[in-house]
Amino acid sequence: MDMGRPRAFDTDQAVSAAATLFATYGYEGTSVDDLVTATGVHRGSLYKVFGSKRGLHLTALRRHLDHEIHPTTSAIAALTAPEQALAAAIASYDDGPAAGLLLLAAAERAPHDQEVAALVAEGITALEDALRPTHGDAAPQLASTVLGARLRLRARPATTPKEK
Repeated sequence: MDMGRPRAFDTDQAVSAAATLFATYGYEGTSVDDLVTATGVHRGSLYKVFGSKRGLHLTALRRHLDHEIHPTTSAIAALTAPEQALAAAIASYDDGPAAGLLLLAAAERAPHDQEVAALVAEGITALEDALRPTHGDAAPQLASTVLGARLRLRARPATTPKEK
């Protein structure tokens, strides 16, 4: 029985490279050509494995939740002092990459794509849940403040524009 050729690329590395592009330029600002260049994977192979640009975006967003958002929120939830938990949330989301892809997906794709909306809701709920033990009923508002501050940082012009 012929099993076909083995995959010639590392899927996790390709998804990671795609996540970086989507987090930097958004879904609409990232072309399939950009994805091919960044991942080093041929267009046909990307489509074969992920089905579409959207499929790769969903995979990248899921990876972002599993490898960045959930570990970040778990670390925040482990803190017992309210000031430490809030400071960790601010540092993780304002100075780190934890919210980049999540926020772009929330603004750009969630209003039009139920699967993206569900993943975004999962990420936002994780931050709220992480802050709830130390901040109680104020957790959703604090999570919104942390994410809103990150969004404001994202609104600044990029220091290195994408070359075409």
